[in-house]
Amino acid sequence: MRYVSEFLKNLAVTDNTIFRGQSRNKPVLPSIGRSYSGSWKNVASVERRSLVEFKKRWIPYFKNYEPGSDLEWLALMQHHGCPTRLIDFTTNPLIALFFATSPASSDVEGVFITANYSRHEVSMRNEDLFEQETSFAYYPPHLTERIIGQSGCFVCSADPNKPLEPEKGIKVISIPGDLKDFYRGELKHLGITHSTLFPGLDGIGNDLKDQIEQGMLMQRISDFIETMPSPLEEEEQEGV
Repeated sequence: MRYVSEFLKNLAVTDNTIFRGQSRNKPVLPSIGRSYSGSWKNVASVERRSLVEFKKRWIPYFKNYEPGSDLEWLALMQHHGCPTRLIDFTTNPLIALFFATSPASSDVEGVFITANYSRHEVSMRNEDLFEQETSFAYYPPHLTERIIGQSGCFVCSADPNKPLEPEKGIKVISIPGDLKDFYRGELKHLGITHSTLFPGLDGIGNDLKDQIEQGMLMQRISDFIETMPSPLEEEEQEGV
């Protein structure tokens, strides 16, 4: 599938389908589950303490807003780089494709992941958050500009150090490394860029980073071509 339109056309999508992009083909695990492979009961207290500690240290940064549930707190923690049992997904397949096609990893294949989770609003007591037996999708309120810009949602994992359940219709589509730049170019024309997904100066900076790297690559190619002998020069060399 050479073009983005062809890629989207071949997706099997329902009203419950959500998407995720990874620049490398790795298991779909939440960030907190990547550092421990044993029984999660052994480290559950570490996870709980991180939530309590974040709530305490958040106090100086209140801006007329406080999350209404522990699930909402986890979404905020995830946004600020703290490992949680939440896995980033999006309701927009173009955004997932953007993350699957990072040019920084063009030497390896990326993956585009689809999953099917009910879109009903989750009502969960705080005390049950770390005790659920099945993973579920969570559609947070618009906590941050980034969540809004990325049409963000999460899968809250029941087993943080185990891959998502295959019965949820998990499908992984490989994105060849040599197509990443091409897809990124098409996505740019469709309005999917760092600037739109990461509102603020960070997004602008990353857009310019891609632009600089692309310009440098084109110049390296040009420099290499200039070092190659022309057909006429090759003929003259053969005639000597």
